[in-house]
Amino acid sequence: MEKLKQLVAYVSKKKGSRELKEEDFVNILSYERRWLPPHQARRAFKTCVDANLLKKENEHYVPTFEIKGFIIPLDFIFTPEDSEKYTIKEDVFTLMLDYICEKSGKSRKEVLMEINAIKNEVGYISVEVAALIYCKENNMDCSQFYEDVEKKITS
Repeated sequence: MEKLKQLVAYVSKKKGSRELKEEDFVNILSYERRWLPPHQARRAFKTCVDANLLKKENEHYVPTFEIKGFIIPLDFIFTPEDSEKYTIKEDVFTLMLDYICEKSGKSRKEVLMEINAIKNEVGYISVEVAALIYCKENNMDCSQFYEDVEKKITS
C-alpha cells in the first residue's frame, strides 16, 4: 500500500497540485514517464480511489493523506507489475454480468433474474455456469470466460 501512496504523492507533486483527475494519472504515467500503458494508468487511478487514497471533491480528486513533506524515493518508479500487484481483480461473475448487459442491452436486474431462473431450473450449478448457459441460449460468445469459470468451479 505504501507504493500506492508514493504514486499518489508522485503524481500530485509532478502536477504541482493536490487536485487531480484521472487524466493526470494517464498523462504522467503513460506519456511523460512512459511507465504504464494508458489502460493500466487508468486502472492505477481507480485502484488508488478504491484504496481510499484519493477522495472526490467537486470535479477533482484529492489525496486523503498529507503529501506535503511525504518522502518519495529518488529512484521511484511504478511498473506494470506494480499495477497488477495492487489491482483488485473483479470476480468473474461480475465481469460476465457486465459483458451480458452490454451485449444484450438489458438491465443488470433483468439479466440477474434470468440467470437465477436458469440456475433454479437446472439445479446444482454455480451462477457462473448459469451465466454461460444464458450466453449460449442468447447466442453470445463468452469463450473469454471459460478458463476463469473453470478455475472458480474447480477450486
